[in-house]
Amino acid sequence: MRGHFLTGLFFMCVVLAALKLFTGGGPLARQKTEISFWNGWTGPDGTAMLEVIRHFNEENPDIEVSMQRMAWDTYYNKLMVSAMSGRGPQVFVIHASTLPRMVRAGYLADVSDLFGSSTGLLPSDFESKVLDQVKFGKKMVGVPLDIHPQGLYCNADQLIAAGLKNPDGTPKPPTNRDEFIDAIKKLQKVGANGDHDVWGFSWTFWRNNFMALIPQFHGRYFDDNGNPDLVNPGNVAALAFMGDLMNHLKLTPPAESNAGWTGFRQKKVAMLFEGVYMVGDLQSLTDFKYFGAPVPQIGSQPGTVGDSHCLCIRSDLNGKEREASERFISYLSKHSLAWARAGQVPARISIRNSPEFKQLQVQYAFSKEVPYMIYPPRTPLLFELIQEIDQAVERVLRGEMTPQAALELANSNVEKAIARDKEENKS
Repeated sequence: MRGHFLTGLFFMCVVLAALKLFTGGGPLARQKTEISFWNGWTGPDGTAMLEVIRHFNEENPDIEVSMQRMAWDTYYNKLMVSAMSGRGPQVFVIHASTLPRMVRAGYLADVSDLFGSSTGLLPSDFESKVLDQVKFGKKMVGVPLDIHPQGLYCNADQLIAAGLKNPDGTPKPPTNRDEFIDAIKKLQKVGANGDHDVWGFSWTFWRNNFMALIPQFHGRYFDDNGNPDLVNPGNVAALAFMGDLMNHLKLTPPAESNAGWTGFRQKKVAMLFEGVYMVGDLQSLTDFKYFGAPVPQIGSQPGTVGDSHCLCIRSDLNGKEREASERFISYLSKHSLAWARAGQVPARISIRNSPEFKQLQVQYAFSKEVPYMIYPPRTPLLFELIQEIDQAVERVLRGEMTPQAALELANSNVEKAIARDKEENKS
């Protein structure tokens, strides 16, 4: 009897061990493929992405994705350092405008195999100019997740109170230069002492505001031969308009005021240009009626600037890590409507055409700009370029230089940066 008892006990132990092995405590449970996902979404957008990842992990029990987010101003440096040390994340976000620099560093995998009927990521579901951002030669180095153009934010109540409304009583945003100037004047409220209680409009992120106007004036960053062309007439005209609105017409807060986005949230600014991603900051305001519209046509044609978050894979992955990374990226793209709710325009046309997306007022309004939106120039020296643009715009808005002189100085400095880069990167 004692022998039978021991045999039975041994059998039970084997069964329990097997159950543990397959249901959570043994080696097989630890064979989940772990994926680290890095990005710069430190605000409400990051919270939305965490929820998407939670659903992915639930639906894919053989994969565990963990997300690390950090401020964009330090993100790329940390990503590059991790890449050089071989400890980088498997999946990470790169702005389309920054891809040339990362491609040159050799850190991005070719993900061309992710586009096709087998994954559901059909090239025809993306605008060609969006896909062109991730094409380098014959390689596709990322999957565009979204598009985030600059658009016009408006305080609905203030527009209606100023008489800027449609026949049905809804607020009517300005669509051209004359309407824009007229709306600013009607919306501003000036106290007896000359101080503004409400500004009709304010510049926000000066460089982005300028870049949104560049295509409207047929401006450009480089000429047909790839040489810097910041001082072209279109750029000068766009920057002159910004300076005139602030320093001559006095229709925006002065440079030192820092009214901008904070003023809009506080209802001290009625309209401004900003990116679609800022809608997430407004969603928590329960007593604020706002809406979005395309940037008014100030120049001779409609235009704005935008960028895209692209999902990329580390170049040295293979096997299970590569397969898990591809499944994760495909999932994020297919579920980008959930991501759009946090303040983005989906890169996929089919999702933008869905009834659910059209219910997102700001995102849907800004999505109408995609046909004429332009991306920042494709150059590995983008950071150097935008630093010079930053300084040029600031010099004009602070009244320190004319648009022509400020852009001439910026152009000269970009030429020097390109010359240094060529010298440093000689083969």
